[in-house]
Amino acid sequence: MVQKKINENIAVIDIGSNAVRLIIFDALKRCPIKMHTERNICGLGRDLSKTGLLNPAGVKAAMNSLARFAGMLDSLKIKQVFTVATASLRDAKDGENFVLRVKEKFGLNINIISGEEEARLSALGVIAGFGTIDGVVGDFGGGSLELVSVSGTKITAQETLPVGALRIGAINKKDDKITYINENLKKISNLKKSTGKSFYILGGAWRSIGKIHMQMKKYPLKLLDGYTVKYKDIVEFAELLSKQSLSSVRKLTGISKRRAEDIPAAALVMLHILKWLKPKEVCFSATGLREGVLFDRLSKKLQQIPPIQASSLDVGEKISRTKETKNLRYMAKWLDILFCCEEIENYKIMVESACLLSDIGWYEHEDYKAVNAYQRLLHLPMWGMSHQQRAIIALAVFVRYQGYLRRIGRLDKNICEITKSAQLILTKKQIDFAVKLGLSMRLAHILTGSAVGLLKYSELKLTNKVLRLTLHGKAVSLGGHIIKDELENIAKLYKRRPMMTIAS
Repeated sequence: MVQKKINENIAVIDIGSNAVRLIIFDALKRCPIKMHTERNICGLGRDLSKTGLLNPAGVKAAMNSLARFAGMLDSLKIKQVFTVATASLRDAKDGENFVLRVKEKFGLNINIISGEEEARLSALGVIAGFGTIDGVVGDFGGGSLELVSVSGTKITAQETLPVGALRIGAINKKDDKITYINENLKKISNLKKSTGKSFYILGGAWRSIGKIHMQMKKYPLKLLDGYTVKYKDIVEFAELLSKQSLSSVRKLTGISKRRAEDIPAAALVMLHILKWLKPKEVCFSATGLREGVLFDRLSKKLQQIPPIQASSLDVGEKISRTKETKNLRYMAKWLDILFCCEEIENYKIMVESACLLSDIGWYEHEDYKAVNAYQRLLHLPMWGMSHQQRAIIALAVFVRYQGYLRRIGRLDKNICEITKSAQLILTKKQIDFAVKLGLSMRLAHILTGSAVGLLKYSELKLTNKVLRLTLHGKAVSLGGHIIKDELENIAKLYKRRPMMTIAS
């Protein structure tokens, strides 16, 4: 009898005041990958502050979206579906009626979460994405703003304020908007201890502000997650956007009319929160409530795994030709002697992640292995990587395939242009580290034909004068001119003499 395969994909439906979202993840694990994501701006809470009821047009739009989501999930045979609703259904007089209609029509069980629970889950989503953090998480939605103080992985204080984009947008005069915002900010004195730290930002409108900032600053890496802006810069930018009309925002940014409508209000709230918190920097997060819903269901043991490690392992297993990460992790240990004295923060994690991802180009055309590997690693949905770490790994794997790297403005302009995005956000020391790592991984792969388990029959040793490669056992026949050349390329960077030894 053929056993029916169970679909392990898992879905989260988020019903907010402004948008209704569906995200399908590949599994319930430490760093799930988004298989499908969809957002429809419905405006359920558009009239809430005036009528106390859900917006009729918004209800119709939300029902249409949920009908589509339910049909899609049924077709995909996804059984694990978590449906959460936030401020609009929480506060509306007819919120419970909406829940009953959805249950009756689509079989979806909506969990209306409290403001406190929304704040907690949003913070967990940021912790899931970044690992340990120190500062305040701010989740700005259509109906509310959740602020959560986090130290490490522990939530120390939290507050929910009724200052979402739709509520602020419903107030006509700007002075009245500011008064309303500041009156609510007086309620969060328990977060005062978190001033001067990092401010982690999420929520559709605030994320849009981050994308607009990247666009206007011509930031080289087009990836919002982990994008970090200093306090003075983001305050000036929020103030600029808060003064713009709808037409000016659209002309300035090129974003949709529906999203542009929220930007001035979102910028105004951001501005006053920033002035109150005075964070050292603002960091934009791609993970939040939906990821927090899944993270909350993991065991404590899984939650404690650093996201960069879990994500690298997961992606490395998917992209390597053998689907086996054990030997790739051994390669990282084999190379450790070359990097243990490097002044690069978290170098061990960087080396291991790069090794786990070093086989990404195995099925590409020979002429495009380096280019495509670099581009993929620069943009893959990896968790827990800063932009600098991502750029280092992308450059290292580029060198692993290309064999060298040209600096911006030097010699081969084509290669300089290919890797320009990564080089522009790195220091010379970080670029040098990436080149060393890339050449070292190249040696390991060429030496073994990428059967890197053979590395256990070899050893690297770095002395004051010599970089020595010793081969023994099954590896004694693996030496040759190509290996000597690769060893010499690395030795030059360390200003050492290369030496290859065959052990008897």
